[in-house]
Amino acid sequence: MKTKNKSRIESQLKYIYRLQLIHLRFKYLNNLIKRFTFFLIRFLFFLKHKKKYLFVLANRLKKKKKQLIIHSNLNIYKNKIIKLLNIKSLTKQKLKKLELDIEYNSIDFILKKRKLLKKKNNLMIKSIKIKNIKKYIRLKEILFKTKFINYKKNKEEINKKILFLKEIENKIKQKINRIFLKRYQHLFKSGIAVVPVYEKIPYGTYILITQQKYYELLERKKIIIEENRGRILIDFYLANKENNKMNKILFNFS
Repeated sequence: MKTKNKSRIESQLKYIYRLQLIHLRFKYLNNLIKRFTFFLIRFLFFLKHKKKYLFVLANRLKKKKKQLIIHSNLNIYKNKIIKLLNIKSLTKQKLKKLELDIEYNSIDFILKKRKLLKKKNNLMIKSIKIKNIKKYIRLKEILFKTKFINYKKNKEEINKKILFLKEIENKIKQKINRIFLKRYQHLFKSGIAVVPVYEKIPYGTYILITQQKYYELLERKKIIIEENRGRILIDFYLANKENNKMNKILFNFS
Protein backbone atom coordinates (compact mmCIF):
# COMPACT_ATOMS: atom_id res chain seq x y z
CA MET A 1 0.00 0.00 0.00
CA LYS A 2 2.85 2.36 0.88
CA THR A 3 4.60 1.81 -2.47
CA LYS A 4 1.29 2.33 -4.30
CA ASN A 5 0.69 5.55 -2.36
CA LYS A 6 4.27 6.69 -3.04
CA SER A 7 3.99 6.07 -6.79
CA ARG A 8 0.58 7.82 -6.88
CA ILE A 9 1.91 10.93 -5.07
CA GLU A 10 5.07 10.92 -7.18
CA SER A 11 3.06 10.75 -10.42
CA GLN A 12 0.79 13.58 -9.19
CA LEU A 13 3.85 15.74 -8.46
CA LYS A 14 5.31 14.91 -11.89
CA TYR A 15 2.12 15.84 -13.73
CA ILE A 16 1.53 19.04 -11.77
CA TYR A 17 5.14 20.12 -12.35
CA ARG A 18 4.86 19.29 -16.07
CA LEU A 19 1.67 21.34 -16.21
CA GLN A 20 3.48 24.30 -14.66
CA LEU A 21 6.31 24.03 -17.22
CA ILE A 22 3.73 24.08 -20.03
CA HIS A 23 1.94 27.10 -18.52
CA LEU A 24 5.24 28.97 -18.13
CA ARG A 25 5.97 28.24 -21.79
CA PHE A 26 2.48 29.56 -22.70
CA LYS A 27 3.27 32.79 -20.88
CA TYR A 28 6.54 33.18 -22.77
CA LEU A 29 4.96 32.48 -26.19
CA ASN A 30 2.05 34.87 -25.53
CA ASN A 31 4.52 37.55 -24.44
CA LEU A 32 6.38 37.07 -27.73
CA ILE A 33 3.16 37.74 -29.69
CA LYS A 34 2.45 40.81 -27.53
CA ARG A 35 5.98 42.08 -28.10
CA PHE A 36 5.66 41.66 -31.87
CA THR A 37 2.27 43.43 -31.87
CA PHE A 38 3.62 46.27 -29.72
CA PHE A 39 6.62 46.62 -32.06
CA LEU A 40 4.32 46.89 -35.12
CA ILE A 41 2.07 49.50 -33.50
CA ARG A 42 5.10 51.53 -32.36
CA PHE A 43 6.73 51.27 -35.79
CA LEU A 44 3.55 52.38 -37.62
CA PHE A 45 3.22 55.31 -35.24
CA PHE A 46 6.89 56.21 -35.82
CA LEU A 47 6.47 56.16 -39.63
CA LYS A 48 3.28 58.22 -39.44
CA HIS A 49 5.01 60.80 -37.21
CA LYS A 50 8.07 61.02 -39.51
CA LYS A 51 5.94 61.41 -42.64
CA LYS A 52 3.92 64.15 -40.96
CA TYR A 53 7.15 65.91 -39.96
CA LEU A 54 8.45 65.57 -43.54
CA PHE A 55 5.21 67.04 -44.93
CA VAL A 56 5.51 70.06 -42.56
CA LEU A 57 9.17 70.62 -43.55
CA ALA A 58 8.38 70.39 -47.28
CA ASN A 59 5.56 72.93 -46.93
CA ARG A 60 7.82 75.32 -44.99
CA LEU A 61 10.48 75.00 -47.69
CA LYS A 62 7.97 75.81 -50.43
CA LYS A 63 6.76 78.90 -48.58
CA LYS A 64 10.30 80.13 -47.97
CA LYS A 65 11.20 79.63 -51.62
CA LYS A 66 8.20 81.73 -52.62
CA GLN A 67 9.14 84.41 -50.10
CA LEU A 68 12.69 84.40 -51.44
CA ILE A 69 11.46 85.01 -54.99
CA ILE A 70 9.17 87.84 -53.83
CA HIS A 71 11.75 89.56 -51.63
CA SER A 72 14.77 89.19 -53.91
CA ASN A 73 14.50 92.68 -55.47
CA LEU A 74 18.22 93.07 -56.10
CA ASN A 75 17.60 94.06 -59.69
CA ILE A 76 15.92 97.25 -58.48
CA TYR A 77 19.13 98.28 -56.69
CA LYS A 78 21.21 97.25 -59.68
CA ASN A 79 19.09 99.34 -62.02
CA LYS A 80 19.23 102.31 -59.64
CA ILE A 81 23.05 102.20 -59.59
CA ILE A 82 23.24 101.87 -63.40
CA LYS A 83 20.87 104.82 -63.89
CA LEU A 84 22.86 106.96 -61.47
CA LEU A 85 26.13 106.10 -63.18
CA ASN A 86 24.74 106.96 -66.62
CA ILE A 87 23.94 110.53 -65.60
CA LYS A 88 26.79 112.70 -66.92
CA SER A 89 25.72 116.40 -67.03
CA LEU A 90 25.54 117.31 -63.36
CA THR A 91 26.43 120.26 -61.18
CA LYS A 92 28.91 119.85 -58.31
CA GLN A 93 26.09 119.83 -55.78
CA LYS A 94 24.15 117.20 -57.72
CA LEU A 95 27.32 115.18 -58.26
CA LYS A 96 27.93 114.97 -54.51
CA LYS A 97 24.33 113.90 -54.03
CA LEU A 98 24.74 111.33 -56.80
CA GLU A 99 27.90 109.93 -55.18
CA LEU A 100 26.06 109.57 -51.87
CA ASP A 101 23.10 107.87 -53.62
CA ILE A 102 25.41 105.47 -55.43
CA GLU A 103 27.26 104.69 -52.19
CA TYR A 104 24.00 104.18 -50.26
CA ASN A 105 22.46 101.99 -52.96
CA SER A 106 25.68 99.99 -53.38
CA ILE A 107 25.89 99.27 -49.64
CA ASP A 108 22.21 98.39 -49.55
CA PHE A 109 22.71 96.13 -52.56
CA ILE A 110 25.63 94.29 -50.89
CA LEU A 111 23.68 93.82 -47.65
CA LYS A 112 20.61 92.57 -49.49
CA LYS A 113 22.77 90.21 -51.54
CA ARG A 114 24.36 88.79 -48.37
CA LYS A 115 20.95 88.23 -46.77
CA LEU A 116 19.73 86.54 -49.93
CA LEU A 117 22.76 84.24 -50.05
CA LYS A 118 22.20 83.30 -46.38
CA LYS A 119 18.57 82.48 -47.10
CA LYS A 120 19.57 80.43 -50.14
CA ASN A 121 22.11 78.50 -48.05
CA ASN A 122 19.49 77.83 -45.36
CA LEU A 123 17.08 76.57 -48.00
CA MET A 124 19.78 74.30 -49.41
CA ILE A 125 20.45 72.86 -45.94
CA LYS A 126 16.73 72.28 -45.38
CA SER A 127 16.26 70.64 -48.77
CA ILE A 128 19.21 68.30 -48.02
CA LYS A 129 17.64 67.54 -44.63
CA ILE A 130 14.34 66.66 -46.35
CA LYS A 131 16.16 64.37 -48.80
CA ASN A 132 17.92 62.61 -45.93
CA ILE A 133 14.64 62.17 -44.05
CA LYS A 134 13.04 60.72 -47.20
CA LYS A 135 15.89 58.21 -47.53
CA TYR A 136 15.63 57.35 -43.84
CA ILE A 137 11.86 56.76 -44.12
CA ARG A 138 12.33 54.57 -47.22
CA LEU A 139 14.91 52.43 -45.37
CA LYS A 140 12.64 52.17 -42.33
CA GLU A 141 9.70 51.13 -44.54
CA ILE A 142 11.83 48.34 -46.07
CA LEU A 143 12.85 47.27 -42.56
CA PHE A 144 9.22 47.38 -41.45
CA LYS A 145 8.11 45.17 -44.37
CA THR A 146 10.78 42.54 -43.62
CA LYS A 147 9.94 42.66 -39.91
CA PHE A 148 6.24 42.29 -40.68
CA ILE A 149 6.88 39.24 -42.91
CA ASN A 150 9.02 37.68 -40.15
CA TYR A 151 6.36 38.56 -37.58
CA LYS A 152 3.66 36.76 -39.60
CA LYS A 153 5.84 33.66 -39.94
CA ASN A 154 6.76 33.69 -36.25
CA LYS A 155 3.15 34.19 -35.20
CA GLU A 156 2.04 31.18 -37.27
CA GLU A 157 4.81 29.04 -35.72
CA ILE A 158 3.96 30.23 -32.20
CA ASN A 159 0.25 29.47 -32.70
CA LYS A 160 1.18 25.95 -33.86
CA LYS A 161 3.32 25.50 -30.75
CA ILE A 162 0.49 26.74 -28.51
CA LEU A 163 -2.01 24.31 -30.09
CA PHE A 164 0.47 21.44 -29.73
CA LEU A 165 1.08 22.26 -26.06
CA LYS A 166 -2.66 22.64 -25.37
CA GLU A 167 -3.19 19.03 -26.48
CA ILE A 168 -0.52 17.87 -24.02
CA GLU A 169 -1.96 20.16 -21.31
CA ASN A 170 -5.42 18.56 -21.65
CA LYS A 171 -3.94 15.06 -21.40
CA ILE A 172 -1.97 15.98 -18.26
CA LYS A 173 -5.00 17.67 -16.62
CA GLN A 174 -7.00 14.44 -16.92
CA LYS A 175 -4.35 12.62 -14.87
CA ILE A 176 -4.30 15.12 -11.98
CA ASN A 177 -6.57 14.91 -8.95
CA ARG A 178 -9.30 17.63 -9.15
CA ILE A 179 -8.67 19.09 -5.69
CA PHE A 180 -4.92 19.14 -6.35
CA LEU A 181 -5.50 20.76 -9.76
CA LYS A 182 -7.75 23.47 -8.26
CA ARG A 183 -5.08 24.28 -5.66
CA TYR A 184 -2.46 24.52 -8.39
CA GLN A 185 -4.64 26.80 -10.59
CA HIS A 186 -5.34 29.12 -7.64
CA LEU A 187 -1.62 29.36 -6.78
CA PHE A 188 -0.44 29.81 -10.38
CA LYS A 189 -2.62 32.94 -10.80
CA SER A 190 -0.34 34.82 -8.39
CA GLY A 191 2.97 33.30 -9.55
CA ILE A 192 4.78 29.97 -9.28
CA ALA A 193 2.67 27.15 -7.82
CA VAL A 194 5.15 24.25 -7.68
CA VAL A 195 8.55 25.01 -6.17
CA PRO A 196 11.65 22.77 -6.33
CA VAL A 197 13.53 22.40 -3.04
CA TYR A 198 17.32 22.02 -2.98
CA GLU A 199 18.95 21.13 0.34
CA LYS A 200 15.96 22.29 2.42
CA ILE A 201 15.75 25.67 0.58
CA PRO A 202 12.74 26.24 -1.74
CA TYR A 203 13.55 28.31 -4.87
CA GLY A 204 12.72 31.99 -4.56
CA THR A 205 13.01 32.07 -0.77
CA TYR A 206 15.69 31.96 1.94
CA ILE A 207 13.45 30.26 4.51
CA LEU A 208 14.58 26.69 5.19
CA ILE A 209 12.05 23.91 5.62
CA THR A 210 12.43 21.56 8.60
CA GLN A 211 14.57 18.41 8.41
CA GLN A 212 11.44 16.27 8.92
CA LYS A 213 9.62 17.97 6.05
CA TYR A 214 12.65 17.58 3.81
CA TYR A 215 12.80 13.82 4.44
CA GLU A 216 9.06 13.52 3.75
CA LEU A 217 9.58 15.47 0.53
CA LEU A 218 12.35 13.11 -0.63
CA GLU A 219 10.22 10.07 0.26
CA ARG A 220 7.36 11.40 -1.98
CA LYS A 221 4.71 9.64 0.10
CA LYS A 222 2.57 12.77 0.62
CA ILE A 223 2.07 16.28 -0.78
CA ILE A 224 4.19 18.83 1.09
CA ILE A 225 2.97 22.42 1.23
CA GLU A 226 5.19 25.43 1.94
CA GLU A 227 4.19 26.99 5.27
CA ASN A 228 4.60 30.72 4.56
CA ARG A 229 3.15 30.92 1.00
CA GLY A 230 1.18 27.70 0.64
CA ARG A 231 3.00 26.59 -2.53
CA ILE A 232 3.40 22.92 -3.51
CA LEU A 233 6.91 21.60 -2.88
CA ILE A 234 8.81 19.14 -5.09
CA ASP A 235 12.30 17.78 -4.51
CA PHE A 236 15.05 19.13 -6.79
CA TYR A 237 15.99 15.70 -8.23
CA LEU A 238 12.47 14.92 -9.42
CA ALA A 239 12.05 18.48 -10.77
CA ASN A 240 15.38 18.25 -12.64
CA LYS A 241 14.39 14.90 -14.15
CA GLU A 242 11.06 16.36 -15.33
CA ASN A 243 12.80 19.46 -16.74
CA ASN A 244 15.01 17.27 -18.92
CA LYS A 245 12.01 15.26 -20.15
CA MET A 246 9.85 18.31 -20.86
CA ASN A 247 12.61 20.29 -22.61
CA LYS A 248 12.29 17.93 -25.59
CA ILE A 249 8.57 18.67 -25.82
CA LEU A 250 8.72 22.39 -25.02
CA PHE A 251 11.64 23.36 -27.26
CA ASN A 252 12.45 20.65 -29.81
CA PHE A 253 9.42 20.73 -32.08
CA SER A 254 8.57 22.83 -35.16
